[in-house]
Amino acid sequence: MIDRAIAVIRPFRFRGKYRLLNFVTPDEGIRNAQVFGLRFELDLGDWIQRSIYLGTFELFETRLVAGFLAPGMTVIDVGANVGYYTALAASRVGSKGRIFAIEPDARAFARLKKLISENHLPVSASNIGLGEKSGEENLYRSPDSRNNTPTMIAHGGLAPTATVSVRRLDDCMDEWEMTHVDLLKIDVEGWEPHVFRGASRALESGQISAILCEFNDHWLRASGSSAQGLWKMLTGFVFRPTHHVDVERFPRDGAVNCLLVR
Repeated sequence: MIDRAIAVIRPFRFRGKYRLLNFVTPDEGIRNAQVFGLRFELDLGDWIQRSIYLGTFELFETRLVAGFLAPGMTVIDVGANVGYYTALAASRVGSKGRIFAIEPDARAFARLKKLISENHLPVSASNIGLGEKSGEENLYRSPDSRNNTPTMIAHGGLAPTATVSVRRLDDCMDEWEMTHVDLLKIDVEGWEPHVFRGASRALESGQISAILCEFNDHWLRASGSSAQGLWKMLTGFVFRPTHHVDVERFPRDGAVNCLLVR
């Protein structure tokens, strides 16, 4: 009964939605959900998947991206996780568009691949990370976290949970015979500057038109940068936000997503 009710409510926005639905939804278990007209299999014990199931995940960012994308566009989803933005892109760019999803974490990648295969999406998915040079990097995950967002940044004395292959985005774009990217979505828990340094040619040449980027000051500082530093990097490549952003007030313990365009 709860699943049916949530399926009806999921597309609608209203104040207190997450608090209400979170209270009546089981804390764990696997559920199926229709999101963007596509079938997801979601783990209610993971915060991101739970929010997708409830229809409360990054609503503002979803509107921005949905309004920006159009049929035939090319999208790269870096840090795709279980495929929320990959699915959104697939629902918008159509059969003539191109979508590439990149996710280094094996657990999230398995769900991403299932999303792609069960919905017959024309998406190329790679179980790798991106960085400023090709090679390997360790992946770290807090064992007690209900938010499956591993990072390549060593922290808290944690031992690495996996070692993943890392490539430069410039090299990937060459391999994919890609000369233009309409939207690059990136959310890699503070590793963003490393990814952008590995995409210097694409950024300098104007091959990337728009970026949906997470600015997580906590993780960016752990990697030797900051939210303001990442902002300066991207605006240095002539990207500008589509909405007002108070750069001086980026939260020190939290994340802000911004859509920037040339």
